[in-house]
Amino acid sequence: MPDRRRLARPPRAVLGVAGALLAAALAGGCAAPVTTGETPRPTTVPAPDRPPAPAATVAPPPAAPTTAWRDVRDIRVGLAVGTTRYLLAGSKDWTLTTSAGTRVAEGGAGKRVQISRLGPGPIEVFREGEMAPLWSGSPAETLLLVSRANGLGGWSGRWYRGLLRIHASAGEGLTLVNEIDLENYLRGVLPSEIGKPPDERYEAVKAQAVAARSYTLSYLGRRAELGFDLWATVEDQVYEGTKRENEQSDRALRETRGEVLVAEGAPIRALYSSTCGGRTSNVEDVWPWAWTSYLRSVRDADARGDAYCAGSSTYRWKESWSVADFLATVRKYAPGEGASAMTLRGDLLDARVRSRSRCGRVAELVIETTSGEAVLRGDRIRWALRRPGGSAILRSSLLKIGVARDAKGRPREVVVSGAGNGHGIGMCQHGAMGMAGAGKAYRQILAHYYKHTDLERI
Repeated sequence: MPDRRRLARPPRAVLGVAGALLAAALAGGCAAPVTTGETPRPTTVPAPDRPPAPAATVAPPPAAPTTAWRDVRDIRVGLAVGTTRYLLAGSKDWTLTTSAGTRVAEGGAGKRVQISRLGPGPIEVFREGEMAPLWSGSPAETLLLVSRANGLGGWSGRWYRGLLRIHASAGEGLTLVNEIDLENYLRGVLPSEIGKPPDERYEAVKAQAVAARSYTLSYLGRRAELGFDLWATVEDQVYEGTKRENEQSDRALRETRGEVLVAEGAPIRALYSSTCGGRTSNVEDVWPWAWTSYLRSVRDADARGDAYCAGSSTYRWKESWSVADFLATVRKYAPGEGASAMTLRGDLLDARVRSRSRCGRVAELVIETTSGEAVLRGDRIRWALRRPGGSAILRSSLLKIGVARDAKGRPREVVVSGAGNGHGIGMCQHGAMGMAGAGKAYRQILAHYYKHTDLERI
């Protein structure tokens, strides 16, 4: 086999080119490609040659809009699916009933009850520590745990407002759902998503309140096949019950109560991420979605060119792997993201960007080995190139990759330098905080990130 290795390139050169690349991509617009020393990139993202990734990692577009969202009061949040056993409690006296109203069990504040389902079998209810079940029922049953006098439902060290629903998962195990009114749900989302920033950045919390409310309403029923609306995780919005509730986020919700961003008569898919790195993304350049009027790329900087999200700890970052660790990582994760496992068997020759989106994020990344070329595309790159030392995904696809070589030109290290944290679509949370710190009001922040939308109150 002929020698297909690349010329030696020291790490400093890799990082220097990366800095220039990122600066050029962020300073320019998204109408034309940025000129770099890499393979020229197209003005549109190449169509993937495989189906989109599962809904668990790439958000599917919602169903056609209706007007039902205007009347929504309660939503169902998935806490866990397929678990064999749950220990549940109430913060006050509680009752456990079937959905038809049959009383199954009751207990005092803090007293726990066990609900189990082994394999595809029946649902069983036990008092904690007892062997004989109090109740056994069909997998078609749904159980409801309600804590009286506005008490909370407890599970896994956390407390939840509303009620807890338990039903059989498809196949085996049980699904646990928190049914809760919209605004109380958002009380748990806001501090989990944006934290508790300093008071001078409070307008960003109000912007997050409107974005999270819009996101929730736009995705009602998104996980209907599982028996709920949204996951309580990063798959949708992080929700930790009452754990992080605080006065600041509660005030932001009160002051924006009922406010929703709307486009074409429906709440928008108000996507957001931690740190855009200086420029947000067009949605179709990251995920296999249709062009969307309000999810457009914007330069996230003030009139002087200073990025609003520059204060984020992940505004700029670098990762590096030994060749052995890099190959072990991509062999484990890349086949699940569309790369050919066959081509990853050989020795590493190179890792390079083949093309970029109009806004600078990697559209195609090639890993070349002595067995061939494996290609990763778009946001799936983050899931294939896990960070060294663990399973955390790469922070962003706005990156530069290079291979450092020894004196004989043999690969010895793979270096990635990048900008931002997350998919980069919609609102940049650290950018929103930067805008708030610069005196921008929440409505200005929302208008900056979500173009062609109206703010309505339901």
